[in-house]
Amino acid sequence: MKSSASPQTQPRRLLGDILLVARGTVFGQVPFVLLSPLIARLYPASELGIYGLALAFVNVAAQIVGLRFELAAISAREPDDARALFLLSGLSILPLTCTCTLLLVALKAFHIGSYQALSWWLVAATGATVAAAGTYSTLRCWLARRHRFAMVASSLTVQGCLRAGLPILLAPVGKAAPMLVLSELLGRVGAIGMMLYHSGLLPALRASRIPLAALRERAARFWKYPVLLTPSALIDAAATALPVPVLASCYGLEGAGKFVLVQRLMILPAALIAGSVGDVFHVHATDVLRQRPAAVSSFLAKTARRLLVFALVVYVPMAVLGPVAARWWFGKAWADAGPMMAALAPLCIAQTVVSPISRGLLFSGREERKLLADLACLILPVTTLYLASGGSMLFAIGCFSAASVVAFIIYYVIVVKSLSSGVPPPGPTAAVTL
Repeated sequence: MKSSASPQTQPRRLLGDILLVARGTVFGQVPFVLLSPLIARLYPASELGIYGLALAFVNVAAQIVGLRFELAAISAREPDDARALFLLSGLSILPLTCTCTLLLVALKAFHIGSYQALSWWLVAATGATVAAAGTYSTLRCWLARRHRFAMVASSLTVQGCLRAGLPILLAPVGKAAPMLVLSELLGRVGAIGMMLYHSGLLPALRASRIPLAALRERAARFWKYPVLLTPSALIDAAATALPVPVLASCYGLEGAGKFVLVQRLMILPAALIAGSVGDVFHVHATDVLRQRPAAVSSFLAKTARRLLVFALVVYVPMAVLGPVAARWWFGKAWADAGPMMAALAPLCIAQTVVSPISRGLLFSGREERKLLADLACLILPVTTLYLASGGSMLFAIGCFSAASVVAFIIYYVIVVKSLSSGVPPPGPTAAVTL
């Protein structure tokens, strides 16, 4: 399938693809929302804290194990370039996963960020989950480039249902962090198996017979992705993950465990939008860039306005009702979860708007600015959280949320200025599928 959509059909295709991926995300996340009261009652908060530490590491490491070549493949104008970049992404996963696992071993051995609480079995399972998450990301980008968003939606549904349901099924075996991490691993493996069977990636790579010299040439030509965007992705993921080990160190595993469950529940709508709009916005904005370069900035602005309306409609009621509903939803022991939900709402609104359109820095030709923007989103909120940890946990979370909003505003300004100052002239129109 070629990118032959006319300017008139582009918004309709964009909305249709977003709704496809959103459907899969919703169907994948609803089981967690429904089962979260059971998870909160079955698993002690301290075990959820250990699970949160492992998941925080996975969420950071999984962003870099493919060296971001999978995103370069989406933007690539030539099909041969895209195939080579997907292969480079896949080849990077195993060695970088091993490196990340060794880092996790060091964190445990030197008692950094409370990671000494992880057993050695959990360290190994966390490493395997990193590899699975990186593989899933590469396969998802392959499908997105080919506009196979229905398959992306199905994979999200399968993964989400397994990740939410398996902790309940495995609880009789052991109501501890290893069961939660095992659920994360099996959920991703199940989605990978389905995507490999239906994606056609392996036959396409075998048929292309890409020589080693061609891989080196593509790696050199797309050097900004591993050199600039990989550190940027690491920083971006760390901004979301680091609050868990910081809170575990300052307030203990039980407090961190409550934050993990509340954060995951609150971030679901933002994750829905980031997951649904991010890949689709990237693909369609690249199409707009090829066809009508001057329209990219207005395309971004319209997308941001719609995201803001959605975020306000979702998160304002959650902030108001959260303090009332949390005690009933999670149980009496989780009474402080409600104020946490209200405190995190401003952060989630800002993240819902900015995260999907941050892809604009990838095709603006100014990838180095993304690194600077991500640094702001890491340093300002996490530093604020640490400095505020002398007070109550709720006060620290509120300060963290406010600082995150400021950081996301800075990020948005950087994206807008990067696109308004012009984008690289498009090359010959190329197919966006392989």
